[in-house]
Amino acid sequence: MKKVFVAAAAALSVAAAATSVVVISAGPASASAAGAQFTADRVALSVASNTFSQAFEAWERSGGSYAEASSFVNVYVSAMEAQDDKLLSQSWPAGTIADIDAVVRGDAAVEGVVGILSGLASSSSDTDWFIAYSQDASTAVADANIVRHDLGLPLASYS
Repeated sequence: MKKVFVAAAAALSVAAAATSVVVISAGPASASAAGAQFTADRVALSVASNTFSQAFEAWERSGGSYAEASSFVNVYVSAMEAQDDKLLSQSWPAGTIADIDAVVRGDAAVEGVVGILSGLASSSSDTDWFIAYSQDASTAVADANIVRHDLGLPLASYS
């Protein structure tokens, strides 16, 4: 389970967070400018993802309660939301807008799964949580990779 989570958390370094209302305008004249923008946007999310992964591992080792997970869960969800807000506020090449929208909407599922961690009732829910997280994280990486492809960036892997 832990390996699945750590791989999923690491993979989310390339993903984002969510809202279902999207108003994106066509923008940067070149794919290279948009690619640099997308890459720069991912730096803060990558840091938040790594921090979440480390906090999760420490919490898991400590045997803490699910309620104790709320501090690092809330920080990560907030970082994901901020990242999506940033994506939505920027201009993108017309051919990329639908894919940016997919990244934002897809990451809403990741936020939802991460957000329920601190509310789990027992360890019997762990397996279902890990499965949902892994599935949503792999989808988020795939969505981000479509944008990366659109912008001529190297693809990220999910393992």
